[in-house]
Amino acid sequence: MKDEYGLNLRKLIKPMKYALNNPGKALIFILQVVRHGSGPSLKYTYKKMLETRTGGEMAYKSEEISEYLPGLVNRPEKSVGKAAADCFQHHRLAIVAMSRKNAADQWIEAKHPYSWMARRYRDTHDIWHILTNYPTTAEGEMCMIMFSYAQTRSLAWLVISLSILFTLLIRHPSEAFTRIRMVYEAYRNGKRAKFLLAENYDELLSENLDSARERLNIRLPKAFVNRSPNFLKL
Repeated sequence: MKDEYGLNLRKLIKPMKYALNNPGKALIFILQVVRHGSGPSLKYTYKKMLETRTGGEMAYKSEEISEYLPGLVNRPEKSVGKAAADCFQHHRLAIVAMSRKNAADQWIEAKHPYSWMARRYRDTHDIWHILTNYPTTAEGEMCMIMFSYAQTRSLAWLVISLSILFTLLIRHPSEAFTRIRMVYEAYRNGKRAKFLLAENYDELLSENLDSARERLNIRLPKAFVNRSPNFLKL
């Protein structure tokens, strides 16, 4: 029987090449990278989630973070959710819609624990941008995704982050040390932080941003240097 949540390296690498060569359509191809490169990670993070104090309850409730996104603007001032609304609300809703429309065989919307976990990957991405303070530039996405790799062990995140890194190194070789240092710091910060996928996001989104960072042991980047206007214009 075919494992719908397995690892397919060929189908992972091919869309990543398309994404780098067609930045205007990068998101569609990146969704395919995540589809074919996250299977083992979904199994690992789901198991890890069940072993945490809060994760079992979230899994039992099948908390859908996408349901909170339209109301982010109503979260308290200086909260995680309000900060996310100021930066991402329309952008995130568009990405969720695109994911639902273009995901191969709609696997991510399936009523299955691993698909549910994949939706948590997708729907927390921009919230993690707020928590980590990484912008949505090439450098910011590179670091945010490496932070995510440290949290999830998803090969898809590793491939995407390193692909952005290599692209930037080719175009800006004089800044190689700086960018490699940025990626390493992001990985280290992701390893040190609390396991974010097990959080109750309804509560987290109303929590004060600074307090949430402290509670979750999220260190703000010190080595980060931004050079690009946005991710889709590498």
